[in-house]
Formats: sequence, structure tokens, C-alpha cells
Amino acid sequence: MKAALLALVFSAAVLGAQCGDQQCRKDAPCCVKGYCNINAMYCAPFSCEPDNSLSPSSCWSTPHCVDYTADFTKPPGSGAFAQIADYKGNPSTASYVSQFEPSHANLANEQLELTLTKQSDGKGFGAVVIGTRAIQYGTVTAVVRSGCRSTGVVSSLIIRNDKIGDEIDFEFVGADKSTVQSNYYWHNELDYTKMVKSPVLPDTTEAYHTYQVVWAPDSIQWLVNGNSFRTVNRADSWDAERKVFRYPDTEAFVSFSIWDGGSGPKGTSDWAGKPIHWEKGPFIMGVKSIAVNCYFRGNETTYTPPV
Repeated sequence: MKAALLALVFSAAVLGAQCGDQQCRKDAPCCVKGYCNINAMYCAPFSCEPDNSLSPSSCWSTPHCVDYTADFTKPPGSGAFAQIADYKGNPSTASYVSQFEPSHANLANEQLELTLTKQSDGKGFGAVVIGTRAIQYGTVTAVVRSGCRSTGVVSSLIIRNDKIGDEIDFEFVGADKSTVQSNYYWHNELDYTKMVKSPVLPDTTEAYHTYQVVWAPDSIQWLVNGNSFRTVNRADSWDAERKVFRYPDTEAFVSFSIWDGGSGPKGTSDWAGKPIHWEKGPFIMGVKSIAVNCYFRGNETTYTPPV
């Protein structure tokens, strides 16, 4: 009986934790949403599930923040962007990668282009491009043209810890081309009442604007073209009942995305402006550049906020 129990424990240790209905093995050690593999789409820290992989160390370690500028006007191979199939885990070779395959993100026309296309079921399939280094506080500055030329299309610039659910974002919806929306979330508590729109801008689908988040331990600022239009103070997020600040403060990854909000559930589709009018395409989000300046001035120290 004791030998059988030891064998069972040893078998579990060798096979790893449960990943959906399977257990990851050495030839495919990394788990993402019930599937195991060994490439960047599964093993990169922004996707990999350490508790469900062969072992927690199967996931690639998280590269922490250093100051950088990714210039997407430069040709492929410059270190700004790579397809995830070509990424081997070294952030110096690519500041940003496509997160999924097939990839609808490419360097073209002196910019990073994220494209939303129509599938056979009538729904849209878009793109996500994500930074290869995590950031915990700092300034993120991106030069962007929205791809939301129709209702239903959503473009985003997001700083998010997907495992914890902390998020700071800019979001564009095709129902309103003259503003960008700002919001933040703590631990996946989706309080949509906190959204604040920017002042009126020239058409965000035609003009490039500079969007900036200044994220500090005590406040978050959102700016467009150098003009601040919103500030959230950590002190104002105190939840007296739970004795916690409902304020995003965990290390996160920066990403861009374009997606079909019009075919989502009712709340999402209402917000996005309902169905996409495909004849108004193409729907291409363009990013000229993004600069990240770390709160810790380029070192790899992370900060644990006080309780």
C-alpha cells in the first residue's frame, strides 16, 4: 500500500499538474487554457500557467522593465516586433510579439498594423500584440491610429496582469471616433461605471495621436497629445469594508489589440455600437512607436505596496 502511494506521488510529480483534461509532459511542458506545448505562445510568461504546467519552472521567467522605445517604422529585424513563432524568449530580440496564431499583425507601411478580418461565420478575427517585458509603474507613451472605422470594432492599448486581473487601458470604439475611453480595473472587478472619455479629438481613425499613461504607486494619469484629462489617486480607491486599496499595482504587460466587440454579449455589443459594417473596412490599427520609461529608472526591482 505504501509503495503504491509513493508510486502515485512520483507519477504525479513526473507528469505535472492537470492542464484541462491532460497533464503536460517534457516535450510539451507549458500549459495554456487546457493545452500543452513548448513554444513561445505557451511558455512566455504573459500566457503560461505555472500551476498547471509540468512544473512552475516550465514557464519562461518574466523579463522585468527596462527603459526602451520600440520604433515600428523600422524594417523587420530591428528588434521592435516579431511573430510569436519566431520568438525564443530573449526580449532584446523583440520588444513586442504577436500573441496568437494565425497572426493578423505585421510591420507594413512604416507602422505596426493590427488587422480585423471577417470570418466565414460573419464574426471578426483580430490581433493582439504584447510586450515581452513586464512593467510595474512607469510611463507608457504610444503613437496610435485607431482601426475602428465602423461600429462594433474595438481597438485597445492596455497595461494588464492577466492572471491577477489588474488593468489600465485606453479603448477606442467605432461608435465614437472623436474620443478615446480610459478605464482601470482591480482583480477582474469589471466596474464599467469608472470609464472616462477624453476631450474631443480629430478623427482617431484618420489621425495619429500620442496616448500616454503615467502609472505611479500613488496615482494614474491618462494623457492625449501631452494633455492630461484624467487622474486617479490610489488613496481614493480605499475599500473600508475589505480594508484594501482597489488599485492596479501588480506587474503587468503592455499590449495592443483590435477585436470584434459587436458580436459579443449584449453589454459588450451595446458598448461597441452593435454589428460591424464590413463594407466600411479595412479595419487596421496602426502603431508608429511605443516608449516605456520604468518607474525604477531601468533597474529590475519590483515594488510591493503597503497593505
